[in-house]
Amino acid sequence: MNDEKTQKFNKTAGIICIVMACIFAVSFIVGTFNDHKIAPRIFSDMNLGMLIVSTLGIYIFCAFYAFFFGALFSQAVNLPKEHKRRTLYIVLILVLGSITLLICGGSVLDINNLGGIFPFIQRNVPQMIIMLIVGLLPVSYIGYRSCKNRTDANLAKHLILVLSAMTISFFLYELVKMGLPRPRYRLLAKGHEGIEFRRWYNPVKNKAELIAKYGINKDDFKSFPSGHTSNSIMNITLFPALGLVYPKLKERASLLFVMGLCVGISVLISRMVLGAHFLSDVSCGGFIASVVSAVYYRLYKKIS
Repeated sequence: MNDEKTQKFNKTAGIICIVMACIFAVSFIVGTFNDHKIAPRIFSDMNLGMLIVSTLGIYIFCAFYAFFFGALFSQAVNLPKEHKRRTLYIVLILVLGSITLLICGGSVLDINNLGGIFPFIQRNVPQMIIMLIVGLLPVSYIGYRSCKNRTDANLAKHLILVLSAMTISFFLYELVKMGLPRPRYRLLAKGHEGIEFRRWYNPVKNKAELIAKYGINKDDFKSFPSGHTSNSIMNITLFPALGLVYPKLKERASLLFVMGLCVGISVLISRMVLGAHFLSDVSCGGFIASVVSAVYYRLYKKIS
């Protein structure tokens, strides 16, 4: 795909992201007033198929982190040895990458993912390190090898842009989660006294008391917004971004965009079926990712 076609794709993708943000905004409003009616109709407790979809969704996001960090690390290593900041860049990428991927490993092991499929998985530090070594570092190595013989300042800038978009999306939904604790529908379905349905703008005020009283996992009060959905909808950016590392894939940018969207929608549905999120939760997560993706495609043009 030549530069003109790439810019045309990015412009179209950016417009689609804005349209998606508008759709998510409308579904957010619908969900705000109808969450309590929709959730019980689609809830399927411990649905193994949906758990697998949910787990794959978060792993794909984490694997992209690993892949692009590996590719970026290669760009730092490829700098001339006399480059004044070469060592700084290498150390910085190693530190940030290790911390990020360790957190990612913990996310894959979470009760909403592998921990929900295999009860013996507890998301402790040793298991997180194992997941990092077995599940993510090999992907980082693939990213590193793919760019090992390329030194391109423009590529490095684009890789930083991709990783920044992923990180910003992550921090945005995590920030909202901290301020608006909301019980998941699967918790409501257990019928604990004092735990009732709440709209997203009416957060739980006695969360600590309820956790202590019923022995509830604190994760069950992190319904709003949906991090899984936000991460997975980001695939509309991440799948096409593979063309940065594998130029031949630029010809398949539109297909990769659609693939990323399909993964995102599948995960979105799985989260509601599992009772992990309400419609307003996944809509908010999708809105965040769509807006971040629209900004990404806009900045891509400026960097290019």
